This record gives sequence, C-alpha cells and structure tokens, in this order.
Amino acid sequence: MGTPTLDQVFHDAQQLSIADQQLLVELLKPPKTIEQLAEEQGIGPFDFKAAQAEATFWPEDESIDDFIAALRQWRSEGGMERELD
Repeated sequence: MGTPTLDQVFHDAQQLSIADQQLLVELLKPPKTIEQLAEEQGIGPFDFKAAQAEATFWPEDESIDDFIAALRQWRSEGGMERELD
C-alpha cells in the first residue's frame, strides 16, 4: 500500500464519527509555544532586579566564596533546614 493522497485522507476523515473528527482536529493542532503556556499560567518574564531585591539572606559586601563556604559548613553541621514558602 502506497502513501495515501490528501483526497483519500480527507475522505477517510469524513467517515469518522463527529467525536473522532474533533479529536483528530485537536491532534493536528500545532503544540503551544512556551510563551503561550506561560501567558495562560500568568507567568511573566523573570525579573532579576525584583529577585535580587528579595535576596536579603546574605550581606552584599561578602563574596560568593564566603557564601559557598558558609553553606558547606551549615550543611556539614546539619544546621540548615530548607524552608518552603
């Protein structure tokens, strides 16, 4: 059996029940983009400045190396509990 023609595909699709035709139409729709999904979920672009303003858990004048050293120490002491908001 060869590749069906477009006319054959349309004919076969018309033979389906209405419910199956609707399902076929849904299956043939292109997938949503990441932007469309984000908009539907009310998610906007990442706001780095806002996140930075909220990140007050570490003094700005201390380096990332100090932060990593403190994090490792807290973890080794078992004194760092993860908090979820």
